[in-house]
Amino acid sequence: MSQISVGHSGHGHDAGHGGEAHIAARGRIDPALLTMPHGAGRALSAIFLLVGLVAVVATFFLGYGGRAAQAMAAYHMGFLFTLGLALGCLGITMMLQQFNSGWSGPVCRQAENISSNIWVVGLLFLPIVVLEVFLSHGHPRLFHWMSPDLLDQNSAHYDTLLNAKKGFLNTNFWLVRYVFYFVMWMWFATKLAGWSRAQDRTGDKWLTAKARKISSVGLLLFALSCAFASFDYVMSLDHHWYSTMFGVWFFSAAAKAAFALIIVILASLKLRGKLGAAYTSEHLHDTGKLLFAFTVFWAYISFSQYFLMWYSNIPEETAYFNLRVREAWQPFPMIMVVANFVVPFLLLLVRNFKRNPTILRLIALWVLVAFALDLYFLVRPILRGVEPGEGVWLDALGILGPVCIFLAVVVRTVCKHPLTLLKDPRLHEVLAHKNYV
Repeated sequence: MSQISVGHSGHGHDAGHGGEAHIAARGRIDPALLTMPHGAGRALSAIFLLVGLVAVVATFFLGYGGRAAQAMAAYHMGFLFTLGLALGCLGITMMLQQFNSGWSGPVCRQAENISSNIWVVGLLFLPIVVLEVFLSHGHPRLFHWMSPDLLDQNSAHYDTLLNAKKGFLNTNFWLVRYVFYFVMWMWFATKLAGWSRAQDRTGDKWLTAKARKISSVGLLLFALSCAFASFDYVMSLDHHWYSTMFGVWFFSAAAKAAFALIIVILASLKLRGKLGAAYTSEHLHDTGKLLFAFTVFWAYISFSQYFLMWYSNIPEETAYFNLRVREAWQPFPMIMVVANFVVPFLLLLVRNFKRNPTILRLIALWVLVAFALDLYFLVRPILRGVEPGEGVWLDALGILGPVCIFLAVVVRTVCKHPLTLLKDPRLHEVLAHKNYV
């Protein structure tokens, strides 16, 4: 297929023979290994959904008394977890398409499966919107900048700094952005996943070119919207604080968690005897290297943000760290460094660990738990007067609820569609992929 360039897979391929190569490649794999049997995943999906719904109901029931703010913060952490997974996978899908990554068919398919369910994440945010905007009666529990008293010059709570930011931090514009973000993300995710699945049926090679073209525009819009969404849903929890690096930090954390979830899915399928030559230890090794790369990227951005704020010593910036290094939160900052960087960094240095599906899946699960701790460290300190050890079961339930509901839908999607890109013109690269490092 001469019209579409061939990406590297460890050795070269003649682009002029790409069409014949990918057709021949389809004959070398067993279709039974690339699909799930009818009804597969229903039990697991039902368990996730049941646990998620029970956890959400329990969260708000336990918070009905004097812990309403903590219950909402816990649920919000769960929402942010699912948002990170969906956005990370949408960015990964676009990057793999834009870079014409021929080896990554199974990775791209699972990234599409996860990101195509971003509509669920949008629905999961609705309870926060309703409670904060329409039922708070002027006393929001999470987004305090929504309180009208803060902009009333005759009020004792008048906030001069918020008044300067009200052009961006106002409820109407915040709601407009919420709708815009999710409509745009859903459009890109649906288009990319839809074209990919249509290609499985028709074999139309030009759908790959269309996906690559739309990803070039989508990556720019994705980067901007991901950054501003992190401002809206995380940074504005403390509307006095600001960081110009926070959008990049949120993407690094989301992409790291997204790669971890993709590895969990693919390694689990591999251990069940699925995928065959479409996902070997060579592909497993590369996904492990990508998880390693984003672990280092997260550490680099996290340290850079801290170092620049420490060096400049501006009160509006250092307030974030001052709140989190007080005695009540010790030794949590060091736990964050160890859990999010030191442990996965050291484990992923070992080549054999990246090529073993059982070990790599355990490492990926660790990364996902560390991501939850990361979000806990972001959101929980905002609740002044509620110490870290108070209501820990409420925090756990709040995170578990949205995450399980989202995973329930993801499991059904994974089992419903082929496990890799079946008729992608780069399928021969998937089967021939080798690692040389």
